[in-house]
Amino acid sequence: MLMFLIRSEALYNKTMKRLVGIDSLRFFAIAFIVIYHFFREFLPGGFIAVEIFFCVSGFLMISKFIRQSDFFAKFRYWQFIKDRLKKLYPTLLICVLLTLILTLFVNADIATGARVNSATALTFSTNIAELITGGSYENTFLPNLFEHTWFLALLFQLYLLAPLLLKLYGKIFQTQKNAIKFYGVTLFILALASMALMALYGAAFEMPDRAYFAIDSHMAAFCLGGAFAVFNFFQPRAPRTKKHFPFVMLVVTSAAAIALAFFTHFDSAFAFCVALPAAAVIAMIQIFCIIKLQKNIHARKKTLSIVRFFESLGRLSYGIYIFHWPLYILLPQLLSPDTAEWGYAVVNVIASFFLALICYELGRIKNVRQSFKQIRLPMRISFATLGVVALAAVVTALVRAPEVSSIAEQLNLAAEHSNEDVINKTRDAADYIAATQLLEQTNETLDAQLKLAAATEIKLAPTKSVAAPNANAAKVLVIGDSVTLGAKAAIEATISQSFVDAKENRGIETTTSILAGYAATGKLPNTIVVSLATNYRNITESMLANIKGVIGKNHKLVLVTAYAGPLQPRETQNATLKSFAKKYKDVYIMDWWEVAHDNWSLMYADHIHLNPEGRTAYANLLNNVLRGVR
Repeated sequence: MLMFLIRSEALYNKTMKRLVGIDSLRFFAIAFIVIYHFFREFLPGGFIAVEIFFCVSGFLMISKFIRQSDFFAKFRYWQFIKDRLKKLYPTLLICVLLTLILTLFVNADIATGARVNSATALTFSTNIAELITGGSYENTFLPNLFEHTWFLALLFQLYLLAPLLLKLYGKIFQTQKNAIKFYGVTLFILALASMALMALYGAAFEMPDRAYFAIDSHMAAFCLGGAFAVFNFFQPRAPRTKKHFPFVMLVVTSAAAIALAFFTHFDSAFAFCVALPAAAVIAMIQIFCIIKLQKNIHARKKTLSIVRFFESLGRLSYGIYIFHWPLYILLPQLLSPDTAEWGYAVVNVIASFFLALICYELGRIKNVRQSFKQIRLPMRISFATLGVVALAAVVTALVRAPEVSSIAEQLNLAAEHSNEDVINKTRDAADYIAATQLLEQTNETLDAQLKLAAATEIKLAPTKSVAAPNANAAKVLVIGDSVTLGAKAAIEATISQSFVDAKENRGIETTTSILAGYAATGKLPNTIVVSLATNYRNITESMLANIKGVIGKNHKLVLVTAYAGPLQPRETQNATLKSFAKKYKDVYIMDWWEVAHDNWSLMYADHIHLNPEGRTAYANLLNNVLRGVR
């Protein structure tokens, strides 16, 4: 099957006069993205490879337009869109339907929001929906099964706009050459403007998801590829260079891309100011090198065979990308919990490859109806029956999919109980000032209830035991994220005079400012517990030293290791926490990872957030650690 695909690819390149090797860039870009999704600790900046895909797509599409002599006279916009849909939609539709069917065999929480998410995926509007709903590219809290289609949505939106702009220039300018020239200049200016917007939103405004999902701030690579296509049109003979220069540049730029992928983090200013724009420029240089190497590739048969092999894989890259993400989320639910991390990756890649190959072959069928009629009647009946069953399964999956996950409901319930506890403790302790400060921190909408609590003063009974109403009155302060928020009630019920300050999506980088705020009130509890390694990957010892510096020498610090599911390893962060704790006598470790990674029964479907049993286990483990601290 693969050899047949290689031969058909060679024929395609010959008939369309397409650059041999250009689709290889797509393959390597998708390979980077897949590795990034599975091994983010190993390749934290693999996401920059999307710029290569965008740049190649812009170059190929704009090249196709400007090389059509009758483009300005006979270009049919809706026929072009129809052709794009024929190429993109079948694989996308099969992926959505298959994914929905698979959700029937896993916890219903995995399909949370599937009705809306599948609709946005099929209408090429995922990136817009993510912007409206405040979605996060690196969300680990039950990620959207079709979140990866933001890339396809943005690409299709560019497909909608790019030919319209070229057609407009054809009407404005008298000659075709002038129209194409100004089109290329416009694309280059748009690329620079988009880079500036990406840096502005991603770094200056600290809105990485806005920078990443929006078309205005993430079209630089596509426009740069298009601008280079215009340059290549007017300069069909690439500038003369030394014999080995193109190959050396290809190696150097590839090494630069790999280096960026190893040292870039999504939540850093460097990613949006340097890494992503640099990846777009690297892709443009690599396209230039491939153009220069065409004669050498064709002259060497072995080289040509190898390049065409990667070309063939590049033709499958779209399908591999489309299928790998849903499988990335679903496989941990479908396979045994004992499966190693690399095992998930291997199964995913193999399944994605064969599904992509099937979709590619189906896409080659010119007349589906005629082909279906040629099949024998029993087979037609079997296929029709299978289709009806699949459709029923999809409808069932959509009906079954919850709007809000049980995890979110539990966290909301925990937050509500937390607010109720604040009111009750305020009424009991008559500590109105502290209660006011606490309520402002947790929920500003409780002002009315606070006034009601302040109006009623009830003195404490001498024999009554009361938990700490705020951090200043506590002996143990727990700073945490959504995992800790879910366990708040269990912790405060298990550990005497403890107070939990937890919030969703909080990372360890916020700890120093939080503790500084508590310290400003004049008193910090004797023991500080920091459980914030789940949402932040780039933990350093200097960051932990700053935390210790804020709490001072007279306080004990407990660092909690994180577990974020089988596909979100936290070994590096946990190793940093343990290494730091070994250097200080007053720093301790609560190794939650050691308990959680082999006990999925303690967590909800995302294998991160704690169910009732897990909350009890978490609180008991912390209590045991604190006994040694005290």
